[in-house]
Amino acid sequence: MGEDPHHRIPAAREFDGGSFRISYEWKEIVVYWEGDQGFEFDAAWGVAPGVLYVPDATHWDGVVPQWLVGRRDEVVGRLLQNSGHAIRDTDVGYRESNSSRLRSR
Repeated sequence: MGEDPHHRIPAAREFDGGSFRISYEWKEIVVYWEGDQGFEFDAAWGVAPGVLYVPDATHWDGVVPQWLVGRRDEVVGRLLQNSGHAIRDTDVGYRESNSSRLRSR
């Protein structure tokens, strides 16, 4: 049998989905990556399962970087399926200028 291309990398605390990655940084930050671009989402730990807070549908396009605009369902679906976190919509903590949430490798 071939190796599953979608696998968790325990040492790196990262999920590799091929065209995207999810990394777990600190206790309250999960980063969604495509290529060398990443965007931070707030997370809560100490509960099972962990909780990942994402901008609600009303605010998503106004607070995410251009490469995520119009892709909420796709990205949230990937986070829900692969992060091990429950998803909670929020309008708190995300602003139109989220440059501090941007990551690059």
